[in-house]
This record gives sequence, structure tokens and C-alpha cells, in this order.
Amino acid sequence: MSLLNKLKNLLKNPFLAMALIALVVQSVLLVFFYSLPDPLGLSMSEMFEGKTLWQIFMAFGAVLAMAGLFGFARAPRGLAVFYALYFFIAVADYDVFRFSHQRLSYSFLRTYFHISNITDATTVSTLGGDLLGTVLWVSMVVLCFAGGIAFVVAYTLRLRTRRQTLVLDNRNGAWKPASRKVPGVMFAVGMALSLVPLVLFLTGTRGWIEIPVTHTKVDMRFTLGKHTLTAPILHIAAVETFEFIHDNAKITEELVSDLDAFLPKDFAAGRSDALELPMYRSAPAHEYRAKKPYNIVFIMGESFKGRIFNKMLESDTAVAPNIWKLANGGYFEKDSAGNALGGALWFKNAFSGGYPTVRGTMATYMGFPSHPNRDVPSFYAANKFKGWPEFLTNYQRAYVTVSNPIFDHTLPFIEKFFEKEWHLIGEEKVEGTADSLGVDLAIDVLRKMPTDKPWELSFNTISSHIPFYGYPDAYAAKPDDAMTRYRNAVRYTDQQLGRFFEALSARPDFGNTVVFILGDHDTPVDSVDYMVPQPLGLSASQIFIGIFSADTALLNGLAVREDVASQLDLGPTIFDLAQVREPNHFWGYDLLAQERPAEQPSVFFSQNAYYLGFRDHVLIGGLENEDVYRAASGGESPYALTTDASDLAWKKKAVGAAKAVRSVLRNDIMMP
Repeated sequence: MSLLNKLKNLLKNPFLAMALIALVVQSVLLVFFYSLPDPLGLSMSEMFEGKTLWQIFMAFGAVLAMAGLFGFARAPRGLAVFYALYFFIAVADYDVFRFSHQRLSYSFLRTYFHISNITDATTVSTLGGDLLGTVLWVSMVVLCFAGGIAFVVAYTLRLRTRRQTLVLDNRNGAWKPASRKVPGVMFAVGMALSLVPLVLFLTGTRGWIEIPVTHTKVDMRFTLGKHTLTAPILHIAAVETFEFIHDNAKITEELVSDLDAFLPKDFAAGRSDALELPMYRSAPAHEYRAKKPYNIVFIMGESFKGRIFNKMLESDTAVAPNIWKLANGGYFEKDSAGNALGGALWFKNAFSGGYPTVRGTMATYMGFPSHPNRDVPSFYAANKFKGWPEFLTNYQRAYVTVSNPIFDHTLPFIEKFFEKEWHLIGEEKVEGTADSLGVDLAIDVLRKMPTDKPWELSFNTISSHIPFYGYPDAYAAKPDDAMTRYRNAVRYTDQQLGRFFEALSARPDFGNTVVFILGDHDTPVDSVDYMVPQPLGLSASQIFIGIFSADTALLNGLAVREDVASQLDLGPTIFDLAQVREPNHFWGYDLLAQERPAEQPSVFFSQNAYYLGFRDHVLIGGLENEDVYRAASGGESPYALTTDASDLAWKKKAVGAAKAVRSVLRNDIMMP
């Protein structure tokens, strides 16, 4: 028999034929994934640099391994159904990653699924904005389902008429001996492709290797995080199982000690049972600064970078002139000598909970770091933890947003914190005016706030979202230089905030109001922000945090603070102002009455990495490897490997704290 005839006979095998078609489909999906535009303007090829090969290995390996398994089971129709469902989930996973930069997983669905995801304006506009991508993805899903259905129908009809498979004689109910060769080979090859990356990861393989002859360099720095392996669903299931076991560390005194390294001393002293509830304490007993309840305005500015905002302290006040005016008492009343009443706290060394927004939002509202390997746990009522708005039971609360909270995966807890009192801006008729509309809406909600009881108003901005085109064309140019666009966007947001400050300062209760302004996270703008070593991902987390009040009894003049502040500290500070004196799980310090010790950093986790922010430097590294990187805070200095004993000791504490956080959140033992 000629080679050509042998090939023809092989292709008559339905398992091999479907596997080959599936490999083509998988290849097309990978091409789409890397070539279609990303909604956040980030490069998939850069994000997966050095890891694309392992993604291909696992994707192709899954296709072949499953073909082999169904071949052994003699179920060609089952394989067709599996491929149809498999590629539907794979397409959804790729699209979810491109939209939110998170893997599709049980945790993702449990945390973020909401019926309005299907019809929400943000989702519709995103899909409409990438019409080509939408058409291509949907077309692939339709083709896969159509192909699967067509095969099942055709195969069933043929069986009924001929009582035999396409290539195998089933008249005696048994396979020919040779029939197991093809599925055996496919399964073996598929498992080899699938397991190589997992084995290399589990054995801690690191560094680069060079393939002989081709001289191709391959990145061997494996992680199982979202920046390495997006889909296929079989590997997601494997990773979910691996992480479920991996995250359930036994809470020991050593892990609690590691946790305590990042907590206020009174946190440890206030625990009732450190091993059972290591992240829960009784009401703090320090002396509070606020002697009465204050109204609270909470403004989360999109990508308010500490490195840039701190330049205003060096006379570059054009960055955000209205915020600078607020910091210097420009909106406050003056005494008889012409001096502004009130004051402000400006934190030079402030850090976010990480990137993207959902991590910083979680740290801010929940008061503990993001779950390693997870951006957030679920925010549904069944979980035993609370956000700081839930403690403000005697406050009238409202939230204004310029972007649908589904986009930043915050809808579940926004509904929980504010119930019906959250407001989304209407249609943006002039491109780039979302922040103007947001401030219009915030001013309208502000007018409805009472003057005879305390109130809290939160809102966010959007103009300075990457890639920094979120201001009107008529406002300023949009050159190729990203830093110029970023500064233009921030200045536009600041202009709108100035209108809000004017409306706020005209209220009779302005003297009893405290304004918080902070960044949701840092963001990559220029080359300085891309100095973070891989595979740690984006870890630039220095943000702006400022606290402002017209009440001289609370704050007096502009005080520039050198101590480390973080989003973890916002909850305890608000508790001071709102007279909340209850047990809680908030990690941070009351910024009005306490300072983080000079030698203690703030800690955050991002997938398999940690980030420690000190007053004069930062440490970052992978939770699963030994390398520790150090740089001066502010991002101006490049990261370099460190072997300093103190740095390595802090790394050990960060890893121990991560294990404790993982286990506590996995087992839902945050609070009684």
C-alpha cells in the first residue's frame, strides 16, 4: 500500500480527523488571541513574552490527549460534542482574558457572574468597539457547534444504515487490535505536550535555555498565573484543583507570626483566637483623633500615580492645580489674619493593592490584601467579611461611577454596600467627557445629601485610564508621547474636580466634611514603569493618597507625611472619622492617629508575587521562587537582585503571610 493510501486510510479514522481539525481551530484561536486589539491597549505578545511556547504546548496537548481518551472509549460522537463545548469555553476564556485580564475559572464565575453582564452597556459597547473581533469569535463558536452537530447527526445516520463506524468494524462489538494504535499515539503525544510545562513548573525550573541548531532562547520561568497559561479549560480545572490544595495551608503560630509582621501591634493583642481567626481583632484601643462623626467624600482617581503627583511638592503644580489648591486650603475659610483654616495630609510613600483596579478596590474597601492567585474572593453576602461602608450604619451613603462597575468586577459589593444608591452616568455625547459627566452627577447627588445627619459620597474618575485618551480633542492634543497624554488626562480630571470642590465648599456642612483622594492603582506610562522584572508582571504600585478637611480641630495646614501609607489604611481611618469602634478584619493603620513603623512595609500580593512597600525602597519577588528584587521607591531606580539578610527575611514573612491569607479566604474564616 502506498504512503498516500495509508494516509487516506488514517484520515478515515474519525478521532484522528477530528483531532486534526481541532488543532487547526486551536491554532486559529491563538492567532486571534495575539492579533486582535486588547480593550486596555496592552500587548498580548509582551504579556506572554517567553511563555507562548508553553501555552501552545498545553493547548495542543489537551486537544490530542482528549482525542486519545475518547478513542479508547470508542465514542467519536462524544469527542465531537466535547470539542464543541471545549472550544466554546476556550473562546469565552480568551475573550474574558482580553476584556479583564483574568482567567475564566470557577472563582471568576463565582465572584463576577451577574445577569446584567449579558446586556450591560459596557459589555455591549466593548463588543461593538471591536466588531471584527466579535464577529470572528462568534463565528468560531458557531462553526464549532455546527460542526459537532453535523458530525453527530451524520455519524448516527450512517450507523443506522451500515451498522458500522467509519473505519472500524463493530459487527462483533470489538475493535480490531490496530484500532488502539492511533488513539494511543495521540494520547501519549498529548500528555507529553501537556505535562512538560507542568512538570517544569512543579520542579522549579528557572532561567533561559537555548535550543541547539535554531539558537532559539526559551524562557523557563514558569508560573501558573494568568500571564502564562490562558485556557485550555482542562488545564484551568487542573490548576483550580492544584490551587485548592495548595491554598489550604494549616494556620500555625509561625504563619501567624509572619502575618503579624505587617499588622499594627494592637491587632495581635486584640485577637481572641489567633489560630482560628488570624485576621480578625477586637475594636482597636488607640486614641482616636476625631471626636465627632464627619461627612466623608471618597474620590478614587483613575491611575493617580504617586511618582507624578509627588512632583507637585517640587513646584510642578500644573499636574493637578485644583487638588493642589485643596491641599493648601484654597477652598477653606480663612481666619482674621487671612490664613486658611483646616489642613491636609499628603502621603509621599503611598501604595495601592496592585493592578488592575479590582485589586486596589479590594484593598481599599475590604482592608486586606488580594488573595494570591486570585484578584478578589467573592463579595456575596455568604462570605464572612465586610467592607467599610457597611460599618457606616448611621450614614446616608451613595456611590457615583463613570464606568459600569461590571467592567472593574465591583458590582457585587457596590450593590451590597450602597444597595440602590449607586448612580451611573448617562450616554457620553462628546468623546472624552466622562469625567465631566461624572462630576455633574456627583454634584447632583451631593445636593441631595442631608445637613442634619452624617453622609458619605464615593465616586471615581476615568480620564487617565490607559492609554490616556479620555479627554476631549478640544481640551488638549493627544500626541504619541504617553506621559504627555497622561498629564493632559489628569489635568482634565482635576479641572472637573475643581467644580466639585466649589460645590462642596458652598455647603453649610463643609467644615464638618473630610475629603479622601487616592489612586486606584499605578499604571504603566513610560519606560520607568516597565523596569519590573518578569515573571512578576506589573508591580509598580505607588499611588497618590491625600486627606483634606476644613476643620482645623482635625487637620491644620499641609502636612507632608513620610511614613508608609496604603489603601489598607483607608478603612481604619474612616472608622476614626465615623466613630466606628467595632471588631473588624482591617489590616491597616488609622492615618489620622497612627503611623506605620519606619521598618515595617505595606504588603500586597499579585498572582504568585508579593510587593513590599517601604519608605525608601520596595521589594518584590515570586512566592514560588527565591529571587528577591529591590529598587528605590518611586520607580526611578531599576530593580536589582538583592541578597541582603533583612530583605530575605522580609521575603520569608511575605510568603508566610500569603499562605495564611490563602487559607483564610479559601475556608471563609475571615470573621465569626
